[in-house]
Amino acid sequence: MTVRSRLVCALLACALFMTAFAQQSPSPQAIHSAPAAAPTPSPNIDLRMIRMKIAAGDLPSAESILEYHRQQTGEDGDYILGIAWVARGAALVRDWEAATVWARLARQVAEAKLKTPADYQIQEEAVYALGTAIEVEAQTLEASGRKAEAIRLLDDNEKAQEKAQAPYNLRARIWKRRNQIELVGKQAPEIRAEDRVGGEFRSLESLRGKPVVLFFWWESCGDCKMQAATLRRVVERYSGKDVAFVAPTRLYGKAEERADEKGKVERSWSELYKLTGIVPVPISDQAMLRYGVSATPTFVFVDRTGIVTRYSPTRLTEARLSAAIDELLQ
Repeated sequence: MTVRSRLVCALLACALFMTAFAQQSPSPQAIHSAPAAAPTPSPNIDLRMIRMKIAAGDLPSAESILEYHRQQTGEDGDYILGIAWVARGAALVRDWEAATVWARLARQVAEAKLKTPADYQIQEEAVYALGTAIEVEAQTLEASGRKAEAIRLLDDNEKAQEKAQAPYNLRARIWKRRNQIELVGKQAPEIRAEDRVGGEFRSLESLRGKPVVLFFWWESCGDCKMQAATLRRVVERYSGKDVAFVAPTRLYGKAEERADEKGKVERSWSELYKLTGIVPVPISDQAMLRYGVSATPTFVFVDRTGIVTRYSPTRLTEARLSAAIDELLQ
């Protein structure tokens, strides 16, 4: 094969890869399995390249691509999302100086667009950027040993966003970051059920003396559905070992849609998870917010005294899930 032929093949392979990546590339909130609606996936190659560079730990290249995008396209929605991704990338590689700079810029750009409750409903990129800015600011403080300041920052922002009537998912992201910083070792927040599916759930306090596994999920969440078989096998494995499993969720639709949505939750829990009558499903907006469930599934492990031993806003393999339960049983 000639040098020219090899070059043509390489270019074709690259084009095919980028096409496949474009088709599979999720939106920022989808990467976190966020129940709330995500910004429309971008057709622009720059944002996808930024995410690829961040995934590779190449922050300088991600910054350069964002700079190029701004020069070519201006401060559009992709640019706002790009700022958020670069801020997150800086935190990922622990470049805290850069993380501070990009988080401040993300907050500045977002707050300029989020002036009224109505803005939060239409400025999806700005909402995502603001959530990222708050999280990265807290991470930066924690990394510098200023944990108490990080908690205060998150508390102040949660109150401010509640007052601004910010979407549930933004407030849940703030709680998620707060929980990642300090929930382990603390008493598990109580779950106040507004409704339920399946068996009776009274309270976490009523389960004292037993290890408790909390599985926070959403009926339409793809990651949750892929976790279903693993969860069922683990529940069956620990049957008779005095471990309590509870699966809180919430209803996301409008008031007039909730009866139908609850029916979908019941069918999913019965037909996909096959845990009806075995694992109770309390329906609670309060619990999903307090446990920071902007990402589903989220697992929380609670010991016999009601203390949180692990907080995992992620999917878990059967081995990791079983190991966490075995630690509770020791």
